Amino acid sequence: MKTKLGQLIQEYSSCDMIHEFAGTHTFKQAVMCRYTNKFGNEVYCKHQWCVRRSALQVMYNNLSIKRDKIANAKDFEDLYKIVEGERVRYIGDLTKYDIALRIGYLQSPQILPQKYVYLHAGPAKAANAMHRKGLLCKPEHTMELSNFEFLDELKTLDREEHSIPEFATHAMIVEDFLCVKHEEIERL
Repeated sequence: MKTKLGQLIQEYSSCDMIHEFAGTHTFKQAVMCRYTNKFGNEVYCKHQWCVRRSALQVMYNNLSIKRDKIANAKDFEDLYKIVEGERVRYIGDLTKYDIALRIGYLQSPQILPQKYVYLHAGPAKAANAMHRKGLLCKPEHTMELSNFEFLDELKTLDREEHSIPEFATHAMIVEDFLCVKHEEIERL
């Protein structure tokens, strides 16, 4: 199992993190799930292409009112609580997490996940499969990064070769790996 997991780690390439984050320049882009691609066109982020634009506009309006609170967030957990606390119809956990990531990326200094891995959609499926294989305790929505020590090999990957941005924290990389490779992990 660990040998096959090591193979998946070596095959891993990030889920377009570099382009989405590098192309996110404004608070509005971060919340509206848009970025400027390499051709200069503003496009929707891969995970949120199907989210209703009207729902994203409501989310933007709600979070705009809280810009001071967001600016004073001391860590990603504080920032995520603000975004997660918004109850907007058609905006789910994955979208809220991605919005918080992009907002945190724009902060100076950046506020990105350090201590926890956030499990939703694909990452949750991968974590459940790892639990069934005995590699991980019973997954929760938010898990301490230390639970994923068996994925420390991700730290050794060449960032350029695997399309991992320099700013990406280990917690972000673990979450992205679980997202990108969840189908293969479920089949192991």
